[in-house]
Amino acid sequence: MWPEMGVIESKDYETITARCDECGTLCTFNRVDDIGDPGPYYSGRYVACTECGRPFWVFGDAIDPAYELLIFAAEQHMLRKHYMLCVISLAQAWEVFFATFVYSTYLYRPFYRDARYHERLERFDGLAELLGDAIRKFTFDALRNVLVNTVVKGVSPRTLDESEVAIARIRVDDFARRPAKASVEAFPDPSVRAVLLQLQGLRIGELRDRVVHEDAYRPRLAEVEDCGEEMQVLYRAKGRLAVRTFDEWRAASRSRRPR
Repeated sequence: MWPEMGVIESKDYETITARCDECGTLCTFNRVDDIGDPGPYYSGRYVACTECGRPFWVFGDAIDPAYELLIFAAEQHMLRKHYMLCVISLAQAWEVFFATFVYSTYLYRPFYRDARYHERLERFDGLAELLGDAIRKFTFDALRNVLVNTVVKGVSPRTLDESEVAIARIRVDDFARRPAKASVEAFPDPSVRAVLLQLQGLRIGELRDRVVHEDAYRPRLAEVEDCGEEMQVLYRAKGRLAVRTFDEWRAASRSRRPR
């Protein structure tokens, strides 16, 4: 029996799939090319059926962070034994997670904590552009280094004014450079220190480079499984470092409001 018409039956970082309530065709839509909005969440909208062309209403999209959608995609590649694609998706998930940490720390958290700032929305847009410019060309290693340096150096802006100063430090203090292991080992909080050392020891970045750059290396199952197990570190880091998306910070700020 078919699911309810219009319910999004499957979704990932790039696509959603739903059945047309006019002709019954199971349609796959690219979020950017077909819908024109990458999401990450559609509470409901009209799309045009790929078979009959008639518009129909779709709903029930994912509310997961982008990096979790990429992890899900990696799991699907794994089941199909597409290990190269699995490695690439896992590495992308890590890169998106590192970038989420950067935006969470340097912009989202101070934005919601600095609720009384005059013209804070305009200020947010300007700082978002500054931050995007600061990390735009960074890939896996550089983004990971920004995360570790940010924590080790105690960068934690509380206001939007402090955010502007902190964002400038990413370039001025070269946060893209790998920090000395000794500085990480000297971090006082043992639980956070353990996470930082685990992040520095990730194997997925090197394996992805081999797959992409070294004659299209085809990884073995055991190699991919090892990198899959590293995702536990991601969720540990999410909790220890308070990594939240913009929507997650918004939900947290609402829960703190007096009723």
